[in-house]
Amino acid sequence: MHKVIDSPWELGHCANALKAAGVETVIRYYNHSNSTRLPQKRIEKAEYDDILEAGLSLAVVFQQRGGAGGNIGDLDAESGARDSDRALALAETYGQPESSAIYFAVDHDYYKAADLASIKAYFGAVSSALRGKYRVGVYGSGAVGRAVRDPGFVDFIWLAAATGWSGTRDMLNTDQWALYQVVPPLAFQGVSYDGNIVGGRWKDFGQFRADHEGAIALGASRGLAAAIERHSELAEVSATGGLNLRRGPGESFAVERALPLGTPATILERNGDWAKVDLDGDGTADGYMHASFLKVMAGGFPIEEAIGRTPYDVARAELERGIAEVSGSGNNPRIVMYHKSTNHWSGTDDSVAWCSSFVNFCVEQAGMIGTDRQDARSWKDWGDDVTENAREGDIAVFARGPMNGSDGHVGFLVADEGGPTVKILGGNQSNRVCYQTYPKDGNLGSTRYRLLGIRRG
Repeated sequence: MHKVIDSPWELGHCANALKAAGVETVIRYYNHSNSTRLPQKRIEKAEYDDILEAGLSLAVVFQQRGGAGGNIGDLDAESGARDSDRALALAETYGQPESSAIYFAVDHDYYKAADLASIKAYFGAVSSALRGKYRVGVYGSGAVGRAVRDPGFVDFIWLAAATGWSGTRDMLNTDQWALYQVVPPLAFQGVSYDGNIVGGRWKDFGQFRADHEGAIALGASRGLAAAIERHSELAEVSATGGLNLRRGPGESFAVERALPLGTPATILERNGDWAKVDLDGDGTADGYMHASFLKVMAGGFPIEEAIGRTPYDVARAELERGIAEVSGSGNNPRIVMYHKSTNHWSGTDDSVAWCSSFVNFCVEQAGMIGTDRQDARSWKDWGDDVTENAREGDIAVFARGPMNGSDGHVGFLVADEGGPTVKILGGNQSNRVCYQTYPKDGNLGSTRYRLLGIRRG
């Protein structure tokens, strides 16, 4: 099953079974009142307690129609104030922890300027009411998500399953979405639910859970975090007649089942023309599909087949991509991916020093084991010391600043002509992947560098 599911139906009675089936997070609803069609839509306190006691994480979304059917009157400043008051009252009654999130649904493809202005007024009122106590999320299209994120009204974007809605495909090609709902609806023990895929940089999307001692904890469990670590590309089946899921990377392998046009799949790795895929976002492989019939929707950072390549080959391929930091508050998703090849204890933003993450990524893509650390000096004892017999493609490690400090730099040796400098191909060099010359023992600008050694795996 998907690690993250949402449902308009009561789930407390099967919470333990959901946990046993691999679910990590349940998303349930707040509202003003239930409809006759969905009489269990609002979570009640007993269900709230059952979900947490089962060891599941919980996230909540407020929806009272949410503009469905084009009813834009649901989404104005007055409605925003009324809905946020109700959401706050329910959160207080149930004991929802502060700093978790409450999402608000926009359940229609709004794109006209007047409609987006009304929606921004709605979320402006919600933000004013919740800020300082809860974080705010939006469920809807990419266009709506961008409209309310840019003025700072929301912290999280949850993309509805309708990829044809305005701006959704564009949003999927960024790292700005926290959740993406997938179709078709599924069922567990007779209860319908939607699966969700978590964006690669969003382990924390506002969920909360009870820890082993019963205290409330925010963010992802270890199980969900581990699953997200494996995400690479989000793709969909582009073959009009559907696409076979096979047990191995080739037509000689048995067909597990056929998947229809538009089926989403996370590509975990590639093997020639074949892609190993995860269909339900749990981080584990479900089989192989022919990659030429998979259209990438999100990420844009395929992990290519590394057989026969060296780390230096991978580094030069990354150089050809023109990888550079994104100015402002955004992040280059490929640099975020570099960080995920390490312990990333300092974070995964592209503003975090990423030279060691880049080298770790290149080493791992060549089928080797790196240092799994973001600090550059972690490479000074890796592999064998070949400083006196170095060759192109070896890994050069520098101290940066005081020798008794911890700062450093690491990259791939390009050339050493016996002089006072060496040419290095590395990441985080002038905020990009590029060639740069470093002193073996001296200053680059106002910063002191000293070569600690050259290593070979």
